[in-house]
Amino acid sequence: MDELKNLASDDFETKLAAIRQAHLAPSAAVLKPLCDLVLDRDQGEPVRHAAAEALGRLSDQAGRGALLELLEDAGDPHRRMLGALGLGQFAHADAVGPLIEALRDDVNTVRNVAERSLLEQIALVREHGIEPLLALLAEPNPLVRSPAARLLGATQDDRAREPLMAILRSDREWLSRMWAAKALGDLGRMEAADLLHERLDHDQKNRVRAAAAEAIGKLKPASGAAWLLHALEHDDDGGVRKLASEALRQFGLEVDEASAEEIPDDSE
Repeated sequence: MDELKNLASDDFETKLAAIRQAHLAPSAAVLKPLCDLVLDRDQGEPVRHAAAEALGRLSDQAGRGALLELLEDAGDPHRRMLGALGLGQFAHADAVGPLIEALRDDVNTVRNVAERSLLEQIALVREHGIEPLLALLAEPNPLVRSPAARLLGATQDDRAREPLMAILRSDREWLSRMWAAKALGDLGRMEAADLLHERLDHDQKNRVRAAAAEAIGKLKPASGAAWLLHALEHDDDGGVRKLASEALRQFGLEVDEASAEEIPDDSE
Protein backbone atom coordinates (compact mmCIF):
# COMPACT_ATOMS: atom_id res chain seq x y z
CA MET A 1 0.00 0.00 0.00
CA ASP A 2 1.64 3.22 -1.22
CA GLU A 3 -0.03 5.38 1.41
CA LEU A 4 1.33 3.27 4.25
CA LYS A 5 4.80 3.23 2.72
CA ASN A 6 4.69 7.00 2.24
CA LEU A 7 4.06 7.55 5.96
CA ALA A 8 7.68 6.53 6.44
CA SER A 9 9.00 8.58 3.52
CA ASP A 10 12.07 10.75 4.01
CA ASP A 11 10.49 13.37 1.77
CA PHE A 12 8.58 15.92 3.86
CA GLU A 13 5.85 16.70 1.32
CA THR A 14 5.27 13.05 0.48
CA LYS A 15 4.99 12.13 4.16
CA LEU A 16 2.66 15.03 4.93
CA ALA A 17 0.37 14.17 2.01
CA ALA A 18 0.22 10.55 3.16
CA ILE A 19 -0.67 11.61 6.70
CA ARG A 20 -3.48 13.80 5.43
CA GLN A 21 -4.92 10.89 3.46
CA ALA A 22 -4.37 8.28 6.16
CA HIS A 23 -7.97 8.37 7.39
CA LEU A 24 -9.04 6.89 4.04
CA ALA A 25 -7.01 3.73 4.67
CA PRO A 26 -8.06 0.89 7.00
CA SER A 27 -7.58 2.14 10.56
CA ALA A 28 -5.79 -1.00 11.67
CA ALA A 29 -3.08 -0.39 9.08
CA VAL A 30 -2.33 3.25 9.89
CA LEU A 31 -3.02 3.53 13.62
CA LYS A 32 0.45 2.51 14.82
CA PRO A 33 2.40 4.46 12.16
CA LEU A 34 0.43 7.60 13.01
CA CYS A 35 0.99 7.12 16.74
CA ASP A 36 4.70 6.64 16.09
CA LEU A 37 4.84 9.91 14.15
CA VAL A 38 3.04 11.82 16.89
CA LEU A 39 5.41 10.52 19.55
CA ASP A 40 8.62 10.95 17.53
CA ARG A 41 10.36 14.09 18.79
CA ASP A 42 12.66 14.01 15.76
CA GLN A 43 9.72 14.74 13.47
CA GLY A 44 8.96 18.37 12.71
CA GLU A 45 5.93 19.99 14.29
CA PRO A 46 3.91 20.04 11.03
CA VAL A 47 4.25 16.26 10.82
CA ARG A 48 3.38 15.65 14.47
CA HIS A 49 0.40 18.02 14.29
CA ALA A 50 -0.90 16.45 11.08
CA ALA A 51 -0.52 12.95 12.53
CA ALA A 52 -2.47 13.91 15.66
CA GLU A 53 -5.28 15.35 13.54
CA ALA A 54 -5.25 12.25 11.35
CA LEU A 55 -5.75 10.08 14.44
CA GLY A 56 -8.86 12.10 15.20
CA ARG A 57 -10.24 11.47 11.72
CA LEU A 58 -9.76 7.69 11.67
CA SER A 59 -12.91 5.66 11.14
CA ASP A 60 -14.51 3.65 13.92
CA GLN A 61 -13.01 5.98 16.54
CA ALA A 62 -9.78 4.02 16.21
CA GLY A 63 -7.61 6.93 17.32
CA ARG A 64 -9.65 7.78 20.40
CA GLY A 65 -7.60 5.80 22.91
CA ALA A 66 -4.27 7.12 21.67
CA LEU A 67 -5.45 10.73 21.72
CA LEU A 68 -6.94 10.44 25.20
CA GLU A 69 -3.70 8.90 26.42
CA LEU A 70 -1.79 11.86 25.00
CA LEU A 71 -4.20 14.34 26.57
CA GLU A 72 -3.78 12.71 29.98
CA ASP A 73 0.05 12.62 29.90
CA ALA A 74 0.83 14.45 33.14
CA GLY A 75 4.54 14.68 32.44
CA ASP A 76 4.53 16.15 28.93
CA PRO A 77 2.46 19.25 28.10
CA HIS A 78 3.42 19.00 24.44
CA ARG A 79 1.82 15.58 24.23
CA ARG A 80 -1.26 16.95 25.98
CA MET A 81 -1.45 19.69 23.37
CA LEU A 82 -1.20 17.13 20.56
CA GLY A 83 -3.97 15.09 22.16
CA ALA A 84 -6.21 18.15 22.36
CA LEU A 85 -5.40 18.99 18.75
CA GLY A 86 -6.32 15.53 17.51
CA LEU A 87 -9.54 15.39 19.50
CA GLY A 88 -10.63 18.54 17.70
CA GLN A 89 -11.00 16.34 14.60
CA PHE A 90 -12.74 13.53 16.48
CA ALA A 91 -16.24 15.04 16.25
CA HIS A 92 -17.75 12.71 18.83
CA ALA A 93 -19.41 13.28 22.19
CA ASP A 94 -16.67 11.27 23.89
CA ALA A 95 -14.18 14.06 23.16
CA VAL A 96 -16.16 16.88 24.78
CA GLY A 97 -15.63 16.01 28.44
CA PRO A 98 -11.87 15.42 28.22
CA LEU A 99 -11.36 18.61 26.22
CA ILE A 100 -13.36 20.65 28.74
CA GLU A 101 -11.27 19.14 31.53
CA ALA A 102 -8.16 20.21 29.59
CA LEU A 103 -9.26 23.83 30.03
CA ARG A 104 -7.98 23.45 33.61
CA ASP A 105 -4.47 22.61 32.38
CA ASP A 106 -1.61 24.58 33.91
CA VAL A 107 -0.07 25.17 30.47
CA ASN A 108 -1.50 27.95 28.36
CA THR A 109 -0.90 26.20 25.02
CA VAL A 110 -2.83 23.12 26.12
CA ARG A 111 -5.78 25.24 27.25
CA ASN A 112 -5.77 27.26 24.03
CA VAL A 113 -5.71 24.21 21.77
CA ALA A 114 -8.43 22.51 23.82
CA GLU A 115 -10.58 25.63 23.50
CA ARG A 116 -10.09 25.77 19.72
CA SER A 117 -10.93 22.09 19.42
CA LEU A 118 -14.15 22.62 21.35
CA LEU A 119 -15.08 25.60 19.19
CA GLU A 120 -14.68 23.39 16.12
CA GLN A 121 -17.38 21.05 17.43
CA ILE A 122 -19.63 23.55 19.17
CA ALA A 123 -22.82 21.62 18.34
CA LEU A 124 -21.52 18.70 20.40
CA VAL A 125 -20.51 21.09 23.17
CA ARG A 126 -24.03 22.51 23.18
CA GLU A 127 -25.45 19.00 23.55
CA HIS A 128 -22.99 17.52 26.04
CA GLY A 129 -20.88 20.26 27.59
CA ILE A 130 -23.03 23.00 29.10
CA GLU A 131 -22.99 21.81 32.70
CA PRO A 132 -19.23 21.09 32.81
CA LEU A 133 -18.53 24.52 31.32
CA LEU A 134 -20.82 26.21 33.84
CA ALA A 135 -18.88 24.46 36.60
CA LEU A 136 -15.64 25.96 35.25
CA LEU A 137 -17.03 29.46 35.77
CA ALA A 138 -16.45 28.89 39.49
CA GLU A 139 -12.77 28.02 39.03
CA PRO A 140 -10.40 30.37 40.91
CA ASN A 141 -8.13 30.81 37.88
CA PRO A 142 -9.40 33.48 35.45
CA LEU A 143 -7.48 31.72 32.68
CA VAL A 144 -9.92 28.84 33.15
CA ARG A 145 -13.06 30.92 33.62
CA SER A 146 -12.38 32.94 30.47
CA PRO A 147 -12.39 30.14 27.85
CA ALA A 148 -15.39 28.59 29.60
CA ALA A 149 -17.24 31.89 29.17
CA ARG A 150 -16.26 32.17 25.53
CA LEU A 151 -17.43 28.65 24.77
CA LEU A 152 -20.72 29.14 26.59
CA GLY A 153 -21.39 32.22 24.51
CA ALA A 154 -20.71 30.26 21.34
CA THR A 155 -23.25 27.59 22.34
CA GLN A 156 -26.03 30.22 22.50
CA ASP A 157 -27.59 28.17 25.28
CA ASP A 158 -29.74 30.28 27.60
CA ARG A 159 -28.59 28.34 30.66
CA ALA A 160 -25.39 30.35 30.43
CA ARG A 161 -27.04 33.77 30.58
CA GLU A 162 -27.35 34.30 34.33
CA PRO A 163 -23.93 32.81 35.20
CA LEU A 164 -22.25 34.97 32.56
CA MET A 165 -24.07 38.05 33.79
CA ALA A 166 -22.90 37.27 37.33
CA ILE A 167 -19.30 37.15 36.14
CA LEU A 168 -19.63 40.41 34.22
CA ARG A 169 -21.30 42.05 37.21
CA SER A 170 -18.89 41.08 39.97
CA ASP A 171 -15.82 39.08 38.91
CA ARG A 172 -12.69 40.72 40.30
CA GLU A 173 -10.56 39.79 37.28
CA TRP A 174 -10.94 41.97 34.20
CA LEU A 175 -10.10 39.07 31.85
CA SER A 176 -13.10 37.08 33.05
CA ARG A 177 -15.38 40.11 32.82
CA MET A 178 -14.17 40.85 29.30
CA TRP A 179 -14.89 37.35 28.04
CA ALA A 180 -18.24 37.30 29.82
CA ALA A 181 -19.19 40.51 28.02
CA LYS A 182 -18.13 39.07 24.67
CA ALA A 183 -19.98 35.84 25.42
CA LEU A 184 -23.19 37.69 26.26
CA GLY A 185 -23.04 39.35 22.86
CA ASP A 186 -22.61 35.96 21.21
CA LEU A 187 -25.37 34.46 23.36
CA GLY A 188 -27.80 36.93 21.86
CA ARG A 189 -30.12 37.43 24.84
CA MET A 190 -31.53 40.94 25.21
CA GLU A 191 -31.83 40.50 28.99
CA ALA A 192 -28.10 41.24 29.22
CA ALA A 193 -28.33 44.62 27.50
CA ASP A 194 -28.76 46.82 30.58
CA LEU A 195 -25.85 45.18 32.37
CA LEU A 196 -23.66 45.63 29.29
CA HIS A 197 -24.64 49.30 29.24
CA GLU A 198 -23.68 49.66 32.90
CA ARG A 199 -20.29 48.03 32.26
CA LEU A 200 -19.73 50.21 29.20
CA ASP A 201 -20.25 53.28 31.35
CA HIS A 202 -18.56 52.24 34.58
CA ASP A 203 -16.10 49.35 34.31
CA GLN A 204 -12.63 50.50 35.28
CA LYS A 205 -10.92 48.32 32.67
CA ASN A 206 -10.81 49.58 29.10
CA ARG A 207 -10.94 46.10 27.60
CA VAL A 208 -14.15 45.27 29.46
CA ARG A 209 -15.77 48.50 28.28
CA ALA A 210 -14.68 47.74 24.72
CA ALA A 211 -16.11 44.21 24.93
CA ALA A 212 -19.37 45.62 26.27
CA ALA A 213 -19.54 48.02 23.31
CA GLU A 214 -18.99 45.16 20.89
CA ALA A 215 -21.67 43.04 22.57
CA ILE A 216 -24.18 45.90 22.48
CA GLY A 217 -23.57 46.12 18.74
CA LYS A 218 -24.44 42.44 18.40
CA LEU A 219 -27.57 42.64 20.55
CA LYS A 220 -28.84 45.93 19.06
CA PRO A 221 -31.12 46.96 21.95
CA ALA A 222 -33.47 49.87 21.32
CA SER A 223 -31.30 52.36 23.23
CA GLY A 224 -28.02 50.82 22.18
CA ALA A 225 -27.05 53.47 19.64
CA ALA A 226 -27.44 56.20 22.27
CA TRP A 227 -25.29 54.23 24.72
CA LEU A 228 -22.56 53.79 22.14
CA LEU A 229 -22.66 57.43 21.07
CA HIS A 230 -22.23 58.43 24.71
CA ALA A 231 -19.17 56.18 24.97
CA LEU A 232 -17.81 57.59 21.73
CA GLU A 233 -18.12 61.12 23.07
CA HIS A 234 -17.08 60.60 26.69
CA ASP A 235 -14.82 57.55 27.10
CA ASP A 236 -11.21 58.62 27.57
CA ASP A 237 -9.82 55.47 25.94
CA GLY A 238 -9.31 55.47 22.17
CA GLY A 239 -9.71 51.71 21.92
CA VAL A 240 -13.13 51.82 23.56
CA ARG A 241 -14.16 54.62 21.22
CA LYS A 242 -13.00 52.54 18.25
CA LEU A 243 -15.12 49.55 19.30
CA ALA A 244 -18.08 51.83 20.00
CA SER A 245 -17.80 53.35 16.52
CA GLU A 246 -17.63 49.89 14.94
CA ALA A 247 -20.63 48.70 16.97
CA LEU A 248 -22.63 51.71 15.81
CA ARG A 249 -22.48 50.33 12.28
CA GLN A 250 -24.80 47.56 13.47
CA PHE A 251 -27.36 50.33 13.99
CA GLY A 252 -26.76 51.76 10.52
CA LEU A 253 -24.64 54.67 11.79
CA GLU A 254 -21.25 55.69 10.41
CA VAL A 255 -19.11 57.91 12.63
CA ASP A 256 -15.75 59.61 12.36
CA GLU A 257 -13.06 57.34 13.82
CA ALA A 258 -10.31 59.95 13.68
CA SER A 259 -9.99 60.10 17.46
CA ALA A 260 -10.06 56.33 17.97
CA GLU A 261 -6.95 54.23 18.46
CA GLU A 262 -6.07 50.62 19.12
CA ILE A 263 -6.40 49.31 22.68
CA PRO A 264 -2.90 49.03 24.18
CA ASP A 265 -1.64 45.69 25.38
CA ASP A 266 -2.01 46.45 29.09
CA SER A 267 -2.59 43.00 30.45
CA GLU A 268 -1.37 43.70 33.96
